[in-house]
Amino acid sequence: MNQKKKCKELKRISRENLNGKYKPAMAAFLLVILINLLTDMPFTYLLGNVYATTVQTVIYYIAEVLLSIVVGVLNMGLIRFHLNMAKKQQIRLTDVFYCFRNRSNRYFGAYIIYYIISMIAKTPYLVARTFFKFKGDTLYTAIGLTAVSVVLSIIVFVLLAFYMYLIISREDFGVFACLAQSIKLILGNIHRLIYIYLSFVGMLVLCLLSLGIGFLWVEPYFQQTMANFYLDVTGELPRVDYTV
Repeated sequence: MNQKKKCKELKRISRENLNGKYKPAMAAFLLVILINLLTDMPFTYLLGNVYATTVQTVIYYIAEVLLSIVVGVLNMGLIRFHLNMAKKQQIRLTDVFYCFRNRSNRYFGAYIIYYIISMIAKTPYLVARTFFKFKGDTLYTAIGLTAVSVVLSIIVFVLLAFYMYLIISREDFGVFACLAQSIKLILGNIHRLIYIYLSFVGMLVLCLLSLGIGFLWVEPYFQQTMANFYLDVTGELPRVDYTV
């Protein structure tokens, strides 16, 4: 069994992979962001309109769910983009739309399942927001339910960290097999995953201080690091010597 690489080494490999390819990586990320903003804007305006009716509000929330799924599938295409880069394969900006053009039912179905699981984790918070007020006698109940949601959401986020990568790279696996495999792969690598997340906290702060502009550099770096992490865990990371 190959020895797994340290997280610092994975980040170094990611920087090497992005060398000379940062522009397409930034363009792919920006494309997903722009599609998200442009499609969401009309419905956000609809809800924000002072004359918004109940029907308009319902339309807004239905649209938000559908758009969340579409953007989720776009992000799966972004994962494919970075997996191809990590595997030293050809990358194209059109990789972002890969899941819409190839077996789209698989990718939409996979993301819908992930969305449902995520919403189940958020249910305690939704109950708190809908039936309890964050003040007065119900304050502590609302805070408690919100805390439960936060814990459940973190568990889902961690255990299914490799789910989308498996959906993209293991087409011989069914959706539920990918769920199970993600949990299996991550259980022995949780400490490495947490280390990667924490190592980007400082960069995240700098991105916020730059009014979000820094995300154009940091997000591709993070995505490429996660792609290399996944390939390292599955034993598919290309054996390339980057030492000088």
